[in-house]
Amino acid sequence: MKSFDEVYDKARSVVRVQVFQADWQAFLRDSCMITSFLAVSGFDGARPLTLDAIRQRIADEVKSDLVSAGTVIYDAATNTKSTGNLAERAATIKFLKHMYLGGQAGAQSVWVYAPPKADGGWIFDELLGLDATKIQDRLNREGDIFSEQDRAWMYQSLMTARKITMDAVVKLSGGVVKSIDESTKALIKRWFLQDSDSDTILESAAPTLFEGMKKLAAACNRNSFVFSDEPKDRAAGWWDELYGSADASKAFPIVYLAKLFINFTGNSGKMWQCALTVVHELSHAVLSTRDHRYDEKGLKPSPLFPYEKTIENADNWSYFILDLAGYLSEADRLKAWK
Repeated sequence: MKSFDEVYDKARSVVRVQVFQADWQAFLRDSCMITSFLAVSGFDGARPLTLDAIRQRIADEVKSDLVSAGTVIYDAATNTKSTGNLAERAATIKFLKHMYLGGQAGAQSVWVYAPPKADGGWIFDELLGLDATKIQDRLNREGDIFSEQDRAWMYQSLMTARKITMDAVVKLSGGVVKSIDESTKALIKRWFLQDSDSDTILESAAPTLFEGMKKLAAACNRNSFVFSDEPKDRAAGWWDELYGSADASKAFPIVYLAKLFINFTGNSGKMWQCALTVVHELSHAVLSTRDHRYDEKGLKPSPLFPYEKTIENADNWSYFILDLAGYLSEADRLKAWK
C-alpha cells in the first residue's frame, strides 16, 4: 500500500465483507456501528467515541501478562468461517486502535493516525504472510509516533490555517485590484513582485491569489480531515528531514507530517510555523505549487526569482498568508524575505 486512503479503503472493505469473532463482530456492528463510522467520505464525526471504545475494549480484555493486546486483537480477528483472512481483520482492528480524534469544530472532524514508531510500512502490508506468532508479536507493538500533545497541535494548526485562509479570501476582495486595500496590495508586492514590476503583473496576481485562497480555504474546511504518519518515509530514513506532504484529491484531505513539524509541537511561539506547514503542503495538493525555493534560501522576488516563479512557489504563498494574517514577527519575516 502506498497511502493512508488505501489503508482506509481496505479497512472499510474488511468490516463490510468479513466477519470477526462472534462477540467482537457484535461489538463492532452494534455498539460501534463500524460500517457507518467508516463512511465513504471519511470517519463519521457524529460518532466521536468509536475509536476510544475500541481501545477500551482491547484494554478490558488484557487481564494479565499472559493476555497481551496483540493476543486480544488476534483472537478478535479469528473466524475460520469468514471470507478474507485473519491478518486483514487483525490489521483493521490495529489500524483503528491507532486512530484518534484530534478535535471537532462545527461540522468538521479532524483525525490523526499515530501507528507504533517501529512500523516500517502500512499495517496491512506489515502482517502480510506472517505466521500466528509473528502476527501477534507485530500486533503488540505500541509507542505511538505522535503523542497526545502532537495530535492536539495538529488540530490547532489546521484551525489556524483554516482561519487565515478564510480571512485571506475576504481581504483579496474577489481578486479585483481596485477593491483590495493598500496594505494587502503591499503584501502581494512583497512576496510576489519585484519593485520594478508593473501594475499589470499585480492585476494578474490578485485573481490568481484569490482563486487559490478559495481552494485552500475549502480544503481546510472539509468535514473530514486526516493527519497521518508516513511509515515508509521513516523506513527510508527521510522522516527526520521532512515537514510533511499532502493529498487532497481523495474523499478527504490527508496531510502526512514528519519530524520537523513535530519538533515545534508544544512551542506556542512556533504555532505559526505549524500552520505554515499545513498551508504549504495543501498548496502542493490543491494548487500544484512547486518548491522553487524554501525560506532559508530567501523568498524575496528578484531577477533570479521573478513573478513567474514566486507565484508558483509554495513558501511564498504560505508566508504571504501568514503575513497577511499578522502572524509573522518582523524577525521571522526578515529571515525569509531576503
